[in-house]
Amino acid sequence: MKTPIGLQKKIGMSLALLFLTCNFLLLCWYLFVVYKTGFHSDSAAKVLLAREIVETGQYFPRDWNFVNGDLFVLFGHTFIIPLLAFMPAGYLAHAISGLISAVLILSGIWFLTGLTGIGIWRQIFIVAIMASGISGFMAENLYGQVSYGVFVYFSCYILFLSYRFFHANQTHRIYYGLALFCVLCLAAWSNPARSIVSFVMPIIAAIAWHMPGLTDTDGSGHKKIGWQLIAIVLAGFVVGAALHFVTAAGVNNVFGAGRPRWLSYELMVRNAVHTPESFLALFGGLPVPDGDVMSKMGIYEAARLMAGLALLWLIPYAIHTSLRQKGSGIAFLASFALTALVGVFFIQITTTVPSMNDPTVASRYLVPSLVLSFILVLSQKPDWSGAPIVSLTIAAVAICFVTSAYPALVKPGNYSNDDRSLTTGNQNALDGIKNFLLDSGLHYGYATFWNSGVLSVLSDEKLLVRQIMLDHGLPKPNRWLGSNRWYRPDAWQGETFLLLTNPEEKLVDWDLMERYHCKPVRQLSYEGFKVFVFPHNPAKYLSGWDNTNKVYNEQAVK
Repeated sequence: MKTPIGLQKKIGMSLALLFLTCNFLLLCWYLFVVYKTGFHSDSAAKVLLAREIVETGQYFPRDWNFVNGDLFVLFGHTFIIPLLAFMPAGYLAHAISGLISAVLILSGIWFLTGLTGIGIWRQIFIVAIMASGISGFMAENLYGQVSYGVFVYFSCYILFLSYRFFHANQTHRIYYGLALFCVLCLAAWSNPARSIVSFVMPIIAAIAWHMPGLTDTDGSGHKKIGWQLIAIVLAGFVVGAALHFVTAAGVNNVFGAGRPRWLSYELMVRNAVHTPESFLALFGGLPVPDGDVMSKMGIYEAARLMAGLALLWLIPYAIHTSLRQKGSGIAFLASFALTALVGVFFIQITTTVPSMNDPTVASRYLVPSLVLSFILVLSQKPDWSGAPIVSLTIAAVAICFVTSAYPALVKPGNYSNDDRSLTTGNQNALDGIKNFLLDSGLHYGYATFWNSGVLSVLSDEKLLVRQIMLDHGLPKPNRWLGSNRWYRPDAWQGETFLLLTNPEEKLVDWDLMERYHCKPVRQLSYEGFKVFVFPHNPAKYLSGWDNTNKVYNEQAVK
C-alpha cells in the first residue's frame, strides 16, 4: 500500500505530464498555425537571411545589413538554412525553426531546474508552465519571433554548465568547461555589449556568490575551481568579442537602439513609472480597458492581474530567500537572475534603448531576466507551516499560468497599442493583398517595411517584396535587416510593382518619379492599398539604389 507522500508524488507526476503534453501540443499549434496570423516582417527577417546565406554561400553575407551591432550567429535562421534544400523560404520553414528553438528553451529550463533540487515532477511542472506561453506577448518573444527566447536558452545552459563545472569530477569538468567556453563565445560573437549585461556579469556574480558557500565537505579546491571557471568565462567572452569585431568589419551594420543615449531625469522618472506596466504586460496582467468586470473574461482577467501583482512581490521574496542558501543551486540561479534583472532595469530606466511610448513593446527587453526570476519563484520549496501564505500564493500563481496556454497560444489577441501582429480573424491581414498581387500576375516589387518581408515569406517566395522608405517624394531602399543585392537592377527584370497604403501614396512625388523614367503603366487598388505597376525595375533609374551604379543613377534624372 502506497504511502500518502508516494501517492501525492504519483498524482503530481501524472498532472505535470498531462499539462506538459497539452501545453506542448498547443505550443506546436501556435507555431504552425496561430502565429501565422500574427506573422510580421521582423519575424520574416531570419527566413530572408537564411535565403541570402544559401544564395551567396556566405554565413555572414557581405551585402546583408545587420542592425544594432547584432550578428546572427546561432539564431533561428541557422535551423532554416538546411531546410531550404527541399522547401521554399516560407512560413513552414519558419515554424520548424521555431519548434527547434522551443525545444532548446524548454530543455534549457529542464536542465536549469535540475540544479535546484526540487524533484522531477516539479521540474516537469515548471517546464509545462513555460510551454504555456504565459501570455500572448511573452509567447511572441519566446516562441514566435524567438528574439528573446535565444537569450533564455543561452542563460539556462550557461548556468547549468557553470554549476556542473563546480561539482563535476576532473574528467567531466573538462567537458563542461569546453562547452561553457563555446556557449559564451557564441554569445559574445553575436553582440559583446549585450553579452556583458546578459551573461558575463550575471555568471561572474553567481560564481562569486557561490564560492564562499562551499565548505570543506564539498571537496577540496573549490575556490581554485571557481577562479578557473571565471577564467573560462572571460576567455569565452574575449574570443567571442574578437570574432565579433573581425566579422563585423566585413559586413554592414545599421545602428539604432544599439547606440543608447542617457535620458534626462524627467524621462528616467517616466520610464520608471511605466516599468510596472511593462512587467504586467509580459505576464498577461493588464485587463482590456473598458472590459466588463462582471463577465467570464473579466473574472479571468482579474485572476491574471492578481497573479501579476503577486509576482511583483514574490520575485524579490524568492531572490532574498534563495540567496541565503549559499552554496546551493537555487542560490546560484538567484544571484544570476538578480544581476541580470538589475542590469536590464538600469538600462530600461536610464537610457534610450526602450521606447516607452508603448511600455508593452518595450517590455521585451525584460523577458530573459524575468523568465529566470519566474522560474526561481516556481522553484521555491513549499513551507506550509512556516510560510503558508507564500506557499499558497506560489501555488495559485503556478495554477494560473499552467492553465494559460489557450489564451496565450490559441487566442493571444492584440497585446500592444503599436500592434504588429496584423491579425484579422483567422488569417494574416496581408493574406488578401498577397493573393491579389499573385492573381494580378505580379511577382516582384517594393513596399514599406511592415508590408514587405512578411509577404515574401507568406507567399513561399512566389512574391518577392523588398522594403523601401519614402523620402522627399521618392522611394528609397530601407536596408534595415535587408540585402543590398535586392536594390540592384539585375535583381529583377520585367514588370515591378510599388505597394503603398493610401496615406503612403500621398507622400510620393509622381512628377519627380516620371523624371526618373518611373511612370506606372497601370494602377490597381485593393482595400486600403494601391499598387503601381512599372514596365521595368525602378532600381535601374532611381538614384542611390544601386551604389555600384551610382554615376548612371545620378545622370538618369538629367
